[in-house]
Amino acid sequence: MEPYPHPIDADDFRVFPRGLDGKARSRHHAEYAGWHRNACWNGRRFDRFPEYIVRAQSLADVAHSIDFARRHGLSVSVRGRGHSYAGCFLRDTGLLLDLSALDRIEVDASANAVAVEPGASARRLSQALAPHGLAFPTGHGGDVGLGGFLLGGGLGINARAWGGMSAFNLRAIDLIGADGRLLHADTERNADLFWAARGGGPGLFFAVVKFYLDCRPLPACITGGTWRARPERLGELLEAVERADPDPSLQVMIAVAADGDGLQAILSTTAFADSPARAQALHRALASRLPPGLAEPLDQDQPTDFETIYAQTEAMLVSRRYRTDNVLTDRGADAAQILIAHLPKRPSPATMPLLIWRGEPRLPDAAFCARGRWFVSTYAQWDAERDDDANRRWLKALYDELAGIASGAYINEFDLEERSDQIERCFAPAQWARLCELRRRYDPDGVFHDARIGHGHGHG
Repeated sequence: MEPYPHPIDADDFRVFPRGLDGKARSRHHAEYAGWHRNACWNGRRFDRFPEYIVRAQSLADVAHSIDFARRHGLSVSVRGRGHSYAGCFLRDTGLLLDLSALDRIEVDASANAVAVEPGASARRLSQALAPHGLAFPTGHGGDVGLGGFLLGGGLGINARAWGGMSAFNLRAIDLIGADGRLLHADTERNADLFWAARGGGPGLFFAVVKFYLDCRPLPACITGGTWRARPERLGELLEAVERADPDPSLQVMIAVAADGDGLQAILSTTAFADSPARAQALHRALASRLPPGLAEPLDQDQPTDFETIYAQTEAMLVSRRYRTDNVLTDRGADAAQILIAHLPKRPSPATMPLLIWRGEPRLPDAAFCARGRWFVSTYAQWDAERDDDANRRWLKALYDELAGIASGAYINEFDLEERSDQIERCFAPAQWARLCELRRRYDPDGVFHDARIGHGHGHG
């Protein structure tokens, strides 16, 4: 399809921004380069350029921008806070709709609920809820935007105990569709759209402008523990966790990090409990199942909180340039063997895999349906542009091999730059077919870009 079936002349674009509460810039504007550069937190400069960037300040801006794009054959991509490793919202041609200024948070403590706009961050939501004794399974990074995080399913803090995935704490959404209309969606009204919003990811065919979330009581006691193991025993460590099958209120993560010239596996456990005794029991239940000598205890029963978790996550990101990929798998020991074979060849010593125990949560019917007891993600990070291709090739080779043992993938950390043609791996076949059918039904003219970066879709 031609990029612009209804060409835009200069007068069209001069008139369009006058109807906005926010601002818009075309590729020809002097400020465009700065807007483009600041759109994504990743230090890599993505060579994909929308024709227009709109910084929305109101719901009217969102509807006006979608209407303008539809009339002129411009496919829309949507940005929340820009916390995307792949910069998935930066697309060639079309219109980038930036919702980061829509960041209001409205707590209804009497209903254990909160309404959140897509630009709000994990840190701000936790800070708003804590005075009311409430919490929500946000992303592990404090600056992660709620919008993209939830729409991809949301593998969040204490997610095993709080819904399996964070998106399953969604009560309802407000959205603006391809026709520019504002709709409310939940399990009863516009249920197809609500189904898609719980895990459909960055290629959805509407813009969510408000999320209505169910909150959880803030645990009275949150404590952490860490152990260290030799990297060659990573597979044994994963098997020990599997046998123990920890209580869902114990978050279990294993990082494989640089240790001088070598590697070490760091097991981290975080207990979310009502009392110190209960938190200690959660840690001990796992520790007692670890074979003697497998892991050396480091810090134990350390008080922690959401802000500390955010700070620890942010401290792991030490470079300027990032790329990531992941699989979900039931074959933890096999994943460990593949990781340990590839890690000595990684171009940057800062690159780090993270494995999160998910168990086998029973999830409601929704677009998110990826299964696998272990989440295995690798955060490639480096500083120099000249090393971009070496890190890309190393990460691709690692996950080409891990794909052979995968039962799924998590779309929020899937390498959409490298694997756009494999995006269906993030969904079960039935859910992927339904998502595609809903896109055809609700966005027949391709007003919204789909998630395949670097391919021609919609008008773009």
